[in-house]
Amino acid sequence: WPFGAFLCKATPYLQGVSVCASVYTLAAIALDRYLAICRNPQWRITTQLSRLMIASIWLLGVALLVPWAVFYEQFEHRTEFQVVPMCHQIWPDFQSQRAYFVGAIFVGTYLFPLLVVLLCYICIGLRVWNRRAPGVPKDNRLIRHSKMKVMKMLAVMVSLFALSWLPLHAIYMKMYFNADSFTQSELDMVYNVAIPISQWLELSNSGINPIIYCFFSRNFRRGFQSMCFFRRRHRRFSGVYSSTTKYMTIEYVNGHVTIIFRRDNRDESSSTL
Repeated sequence: WPFGAFLCKATPYLQGVSVCASVYTLAAIALDRYLAICRNPQWRITTQLSRLMIASIWLLGVALLVPWAVFYEQFEHRTEFQVVPMCHQIWPDFQSQRAYFVGAIFVGTYLFPLLVVLLCYICIGLRVWNRRAPGVPKDNRLIRHSKMKVMKMLAVMVSLFALSWLPLHAIYMKMYFNADSFTQSELDMVYNVAIPISQWLELSNSGINPIIYCFFSRNFRRGFQSMCFFRRRHRRFSGVYSSTTKYMTIEYVNGHVTIIFRRDNRDESSSTL
C-alpha cells in the first residue's frame, strides 16, 4: 500500500459508503414504485421528501461503515527480502470482525435491501397482473403480452440485483467462516482476481437498470429519445432571435418568446411564453 495511512482509512471507508448509498437508493426506488402502484396512485415524491431520503441514505452509509474508518490500518509486512506496506482491517478480535461483517455488511447492505426490492416488486407484479381495465376482456392478447413484459422486467431486475452482489458476499462469507480451506495460491487468486471482478460486478448493477428499462419499455425509449431531441433543439435555437411583420413582432431570447401585437404601427399588447 503506497498511499499512506490516511488514504488507507479513507479509501475503503468512502468506497463502502458509496456502495451502501447505491444499494439503498435501489431499495428506495423499489419502495417508491410500490407506494405509487400498490398503495396510492396519487403518491408523488416532493422535492423536500426526495432531499430527506437522499440525506438519510447517505447518513446511513456514513454511520454503518464507521468501523472501517476505525479499524483499517497501514502496517509493514516483512518478507525474507523486503518490507512491504499493507492496508488491512485490524480488529481487537476476529469474532467482532466476523460479527460486524455478517450483521452490518451482509445483512445491512445485501440481504435486507434484497428483501425490500424482492417484496416490493412481487407486490407490483401481482398488482399489475391482476389489474383489469374497464371494458377490456381479461384474456385480451395485447394486455397479456404487456403484463408479461412487465413481469419479465421485474424478474430480471430482482435477479440481476441478487446475482450482482452475491459473489463478493459469498467470497467474504467463506473467508470469515472457512478461511483454513484456502491454500496460499488460492488466496492470491482470490485477492488479485476474484475480489476485483466481484467488486466490478456489484458496482455495475447500479448502471444496468436504465439498460433494462430501455430493452423492455417502449415508453422509456420514446421518453429518452424525446428528451435528447428536445435538448438538441433547445441548443440549436438558443440565443436571440427577432422577427417583425406589419402586425406583430416575435422575439426569442434564451428560451423565452415574446409576441408584441401592433395596430397602426403602435404596440398594442404583448405576451411572453
